[in-house]
Amino acid sequence: MSVDDFARAAEALADFPAESTPDRHGRRKVVGIIGGEPLRHPRFPELCAIMIEAIPEMRHRGLWTGMRYERHPHRAAVDRLIGPRSSPPGKPDESRGYLNQNLHDKECFHQPVLVAVQDVVSDEGAMWELIDRCPLQEEWSSAITPKGFFFCEVAAALDLIFDGPGGLPVTSACWRHDLASYREQIERWCPRCGVCLPLAGRLDRERVDDVSRSNLEALRRLGSPRILAGRYALFEAEKYDPSTHRPGWAPLRYLRKKP
Repeated sequence: MSVDDFARAAEALADFPAESTPDRHGRRKVVGIIGGEPLRHPRFPELCAIMIEAIPEMRHRGLWTGMRYERHPHRAAVDRLIGPRSSPPGKPDESRGYLNQNLHDKECFHQPVLVAVQDVVSDEGAMWELIDRCPLQEEWSSAITPKGFFFCEVAAALDLIFDGPGGLPVTSACWRHDLASYREQIERWCPRCGVCLPLAGRLDRERVDDVSRSNLEALRRLGSPRILAGRYALFEAEKYDPSTHRPGWAPLRYLRKKP
């Protein structure tokens, strides 16, 4: 993301923490820098300065990283963005910014996003029932990419991967749209996603993606390096039995034992 794109995004979301509907669990609202890996951005300190100016209250700023920022040249920028952390970690201080630091040094199982629900559930009504109950939509976030504003972070990523048409314009009102404004995004990307399906997670250290047939064919056409290298497992939709995966299914709790 260019610095200009980031500045537009931060400005567009500046009033989100204070003016959006309160979270049903009472959690604070956070505007986060996420990736990919934010610390690899060549102008990361500039992004932090922009975020600080747009969202002056530190507790509403966040960072998602898979790196040990404590040993990184951008450590000072991170401390300005979300505040220095206590060492050893103590009780969470909600006056500071939010940090999600997953170093992938523990067993980490991820939901197979590239198993398209449309390839697995042939009944369209049943497919949309699953999509309407998607755990990601109930608990997670919208996202801004260089291609616009999206109702869902995964939809935003799929739009980038599969060269989609982009999202809504990034404006000061972009987060205020009602659901009808996202209908085209929902109909395009939700059927190609697997987050709503009860599935066993894949251990990230395996460096293998579970992929259903339609997404596999699309990724081959796009020349996906991981697919061309054979680092994938074709999901056999005809063998899918949700009853074997539903007990204990918790797709958003990825630091867990495999069900």
